[in-house]
Amino acid sequence: MTARATPPLSVNPARWEEHLFPLHAATEVDALWRAVLPLLRAAFAPCVRVTLFLGHFGMREARLVFTDPVIKRSADWYRERGRINPFTAHIRSHRRIRHYVFRDIVGPREKFVQTEFYQRFARVEKWDKGMSGLCWEGDEVKSMFSVYRSPRQPDFVPEEVARLDALLPHIETAIDRVQKLQEERLHRKVLEEFNRYIPVGIVLLDWELKTVFANNEALKQCTVWNHGRLAARGLVSREWFELPASLRAVCEQIRGGIMGLNAKDRFAVPPGLKRVPHPDLPGRKASVSVLHATPGLLAKPGFMLVLEDRSHEEEPAASLSDGTQRLLWTVSPSEREIALLICEGASNAEIARRLSKSVLTIKKQVTSLFAKLGVPSRARLMALLR
Repeated sequence: MTARATPPLSVNPARWEEHLFPLHAATEVDALWRAVLPLLRAAFAPCVRVTLFLGHFGMREARLVFTDPVIKRSADWYRERGRINPFTAHIRSHRRIRHYVFRDIVGPREKFVQTEFYQRFARVEKWDKGMSGLCWEGDEVKSMFSVYRSPRQPDFVPEEVARLDALLPHIETAIDRVQKLQEERLHRKVLEEFNRYIPVGIVLLDWELKTVFANNEALKQCTVWNHGRLAARGLVSREWFELPASLRAVCEQIRGGIMGLNAKDRFAVPPGLKRVPHPDLPGRKASVSVLHATPGLLAKPGFMLVLEDRSHEEEPAASLSDGTQRLLWTVSPSEREIALLICEGASNAEIARRLSKSVLTIKKQVTSLFAKLGVPSRARLMALLR
């Protein structure tokens, strides 16, 4: 016996247009899904299920699939569902189609309900009709969304297909924006991780001179700038981190110059670096530059500070050979200091005492030092640095 279908409903645009605002405000994947779901449910009411697919078919585990209601099944179940899914083959043979209605692929309901896919999957998910919108990147599907209806609900009519076509650019724009933001965050994270452990201090400040990023070496360098080399040995750099007053003053001076520019003139980043030596500690130097990647950017400029410890370059030539100095500049300043103490014959315990650090910390730094210089022992390190 065929289930009685309710007549198609004419959806008032006001019911779904209000959901466009959170869609265009979404900046994260989860927020995107939270915006797409009520939009599709309101625009295509009634429907029993909504899905959002993000990622190329060839991406495997890198894809994201959201569905409401949630289907709690094993990975094997999903894998088998994908294997006999009749829609995937249709998509691959019809590159760049923007939408399809399920009946155009699986045929009338009487035929569809006899298929293995319906018996094993669609019936379990409680739907027998639906339609999908697709977004493409070249010949690959970059995203897709689907709405489904149950046997007791009407099939989709041309008016609803036209509505899907009207919504598709909005959803695609939102997906592209979120993807772009995620790529930018990923690139930033990679750069931050790369810069975190390099032996040069790097600090990024926003327009208000608040710290956006400071790598490990910058924390140490700023502590030395503020408290002196000996006092800094007994302090936890991260807890005592503060931008040195002299460097803040330089940033404020540059910022004041930018604020004095005529707003009608095309903004130009002050060229070059502002070099700042430490007032009391020879060899401690910093450079300040303005960050403003694009002339037409709305974001306010920021500042990059690079802090260096070149105090070893101030030592007499007889103390450190040119070859030794070149080797020492391949490691961090703290590792450089430990290397010189090892060459004096100091043990880990003595180095820990002289640098006000724990023996465990010194052991870790010695291991890192050996790995960077490619030596297996203290004796080989001493021979290398002669």
